[in-house]
Amino acid sequence: MAELTKEAVAEEVAAIADSPLMKAVQAMHKLSLEEKAILLEYLSRALQYGIRRESFKDVPWEEFLERSFGSLPDFTLERAHYEGNEIS
Repeated sequence: MAELTKEAVAEEVAAIADSPLMKAVQAMHKLSLEEKAILLEYLSRALQYGIRRESFKDVPWEEFLERSFGSLPDFTLERAHYEGNEIS
């Protein structure tokens, strides 16, 4: 394994320091404890959503319908009634 020179390490650190992740970490340190908790909740939900979305990405449409059938049992679909130009 080749040894890294100080210059190579400095270049890697500089590249990482300019990354969006490092900028987010630096900004996170300025947040209050409550704001950090809110951020953690947001990141957790975003990650869960991304994982669920990816799980359906390559699913055939028949399987998608089978998996999602009944996912909104309390949501009733109603057709709007039109009278003239108004919806009632």
